[in-house]
Amino acid sequence: MARCHTLLRVTNLLINETMNRILSTILISLLCLCGAMAQPAAVKNVAKSVFALKAYDAEGKQIATSNGVFLSADGIAACPWSAVREASRVEVVDFNGKTYPVTHILGANELYDVCRVRVDMPKTVAATVATAAAAKDSKLWLVETADRRTQTTQYEVDKAETFMEKYAYYVFGYNNHKPTQGAAFVNEKGQVVGLMQQSARSLYANAVDVRFISTLAASHLDINNSLYAKTSLRLTLPADKQNALLMVMLAAERQDTAKYAGYLRDYIRRFPKEVDGYATSALQKSTYGDWQGADADMQTALKLTADKAEAHSEYARVMYQKLIYSADTTFTAWTFERALAEAEKAYSLNPQPQYLHRMAQIKFSMGDYGDACEKFLSLAKKDMQTSEVYFEAAQCKTQLGAPKMEVLELLDSCVAVAPRPLTNLSAPYVLARGQLYEQMEEYRKAIVDYNTYDTLVYGRANAAFYYARHKCEVAVRQYKQALDDLAHAAYIGGADAPLYIAELASLQLRVNMNEEAVKTSDLCLQLTPDNTDAYIIKGLALVQLKRKNEAMECFNKAKELGDDRAEGYIKKYK
Repeated sequence: MARCHTLLRVTNLLINETMNRILSTILISLLCLCGAMAQPAAVKNVAKSVFALKAYDAEGKQIATSNGVFLSADGIAACPWSAVREASRVEVVDFNGKTYPVTHILGANELYDVCRVRVDMPKTVAATVATAAAAKDSKLWLVETADRRTQTTQYEVDKAETFMEKYAYYVFGYNNHKPTQGAAFVNEKGQVVGLMQQSARSLYANAVDVRFISTLAASHLDINNSLYAKTSLRLTLPADKQNALLMVMLAAERQDTAKYAGYLRDYIRRFPKEVDGYATSALQKSTYGDWQGADADMQTALKLTADKAEAHSEYARVMYQKLIYSADTTFTAWTFERALAEAEKAYSLNPQPQYLHRMAQIKFSMGDYGDACEKFLSLAKKDMQTSEVYFEAAQCKTQLGAPKMEVLELLDSCVAVAPRPLTNLSAPYVLARGQLYEQMEEYRKAIVDYNTYDTLVYGRANAAFYYARHKCEVAVRQYKQALDDLAHAAYIGGADAPLYIAELASLQLRVNMNEEAVKTSDLCLQLTPDNTDAYIIKGLALVQLKRKNEAMECFNKAKELGDDRAEGYIKKYK
């Protein structure tokens, strides 16, 4: 019986504790409901300005969710940077449950984990931004949204730390509510004060002053900022055309073709009457063999752009680039004749030197060297005294079989008008003149130009260059320099290295460096065991070293390999 009473007492205690918990839960719920009901009416209106944000990776997997708030009616919004910084696609769900894509970043701050973005949508309800910081102990309401439902929770400002002299970083008193990152903190007037930021080191909620977020603005040079490298979202182009075009050019260097194509589309949308956007897009499509797409871009340029002459000239340039550099023969709509017609149309609309230059270049490619030469020379005499034009005229003269002195005069002018000090941009012109001097057997002058060229390219010329310079040096008996150039040509010669090594051994033999000639020949034979030149050179060097038996072995080996010279050497040195 005692055991029964004890059991009954324990049971009553458990029932009472359970009832207390239920009553406590109901009480807390009622208090929260009262708090929600007590919120000012203006706070409720902010629900129309907050949104849920979802970010996805390249495979379509959701990688982040957060909230955000619209700052303007045209879709400018604030949200956490961490939610979008590595995303391939980002979208928002507004108060009405409609989904819109986030297309651009206007600015971001990694330290405070906030950013300003553009949402592609017709119109939205913008929140009102508070003009002053909230005071300590003041009450704010956190407005969150998810699944088309909005929730408000009251918080109290524990402290407001000032940063950058005028903005506030809020720390709130403890609240067991689990907030959503990026949700909006709103004052009693319905003004957005800050964006929710959960601390990683404490249970307390924080917020970044929305006034600070409203100022975030990336410049056109920030496209090279590593901060924006991982996200697929593009920066907004600046309103200035030149800065916008520079931004597109910098985007081309980032090796992200999808982003670059997006920047080109942005540029064309922002500057629909400018030719350079269509031409750049057409050239980019040409790079990937999309000739139809490139042609469509230029046809659009002819219809929409203000400068028709420039549009026709750029159309000619796009065609010309394809015809010169592409081996594709399947796209037959573009021909040199069509390119010339577009260039001539441009010149007829506006007789600018650059349009005549384009005509001359196309004429040269068509093989009409006489007409092309006349055009280049007329430009060089008056409107375009540039290295490029003189060089092109010199090429025409060469194709026409003109005397070398006429060609040399043009190449002299070509180098003379180049900007001083000379840079690697002028290197091809100096090289061309050096090669002409070599053909004219003016070896010392050739060496001077070759040395200048080598300096301008920072000693990174190809093996063929060093081989050519060595021949000029041999002609004027500069054997040490010639040996050095051959050794360098062999070092960088790749598949042609055995040829240069054999030449080096031959020159060593010529200057009586017989021991070196033997060693160099052996190196050549290691690379090409059937190289009869190396056997002959080695044999001749061994003869000079009085090692005739070894020399005969080399000559006999060359004979076995079918070299007709070997028999003569065998008879001579037997």
